[in-house]
Amino acid sequence: MRLLFIAILVFGLAGLLWTPYDSFDQSFRDTALAGPTFGHWLGIDGVGRDFFSRLWAGSGNSIFLSLNALCITFIGASLLLLAEQSGPRWIGESIRHLIGLWVAVPVVFIGLLILLILAPSPKALVLAAGLGNIPLAFRQLRIYWLEQRSATYVEASVVLGADFRHLLLQTIWPNLRPNLFSLASLLFALGVLELSGLAFLGLMGDPDFPELGSILRQNQAYLHQAPALVFLPGLAMISILLPAHGARLKKSQ
Repeated sequence: MRLLFIAILVFGLAGLLWTPYDSFDQSFRDTALAGPTFGHWLGIDGVGRDFFSRLWAGSGNSIFLSLNALCITFIGASLLLLAEQSGPRWIGESIRHLIGLWVAVPVVFIGLLILLILAPSPKALVLAAGLGNIPLAFRQLRIYWLEQRSATYVEASVVLGADFRHLLLQTIWPNLRPNLFSLASLLFALGVLELSGLAFLGLMGDPDFPELGSILRQNQAYLHQAPALVFLPGLAMISILLPAHGARLKKSQ
């Protein structure tokens, strides 16, 4: 399942580099809403674009934006954990209280707050999803860290004089890596759902930007005329989320 997950990510990201047709180009207006043909495998959307190219590029953008949000989440959660574990007691208590409040704030609300400062754009939505998942990542990382830190083999390394760097890289990291991959898979799946949800609400900025949520929103009006234009983005999202969920379960067993 892990290999399937990686293969889907690579295939989706390849759509950012090449698609059979330009995902923005409306060259087929005279055949709008036409069904699948040899030259257009998934047909033409409502404004004359090759839907396969559009869907492939949209999947790639959903994956790419979610990976960026994942990086923001991990960096933010790791820095907070480092401060909580190595700083004075009052800093640790303050961070834990902050996380307790932060976890109750929905990603949509964070996105709306960010849009008060930044113009609607993919970057703004990435920031919203990345910041919104930091409390979950922090709590899970803290659990993993405390479990590893109290393990017998770690205490033995401390007794033998291992410094913090050696503990982290040589002792804790090899045993922590499977848990981190499982957590990353979960956060990535959440990022895909949250970014696509925000894009479906029209917060992407550019309404023509190819992303699965925005594609679904654009084609919602054609549900009765060409239902595949609505169902296929949902299936594409499922094809990304299910392998991510499967990879997480396999690693957590």
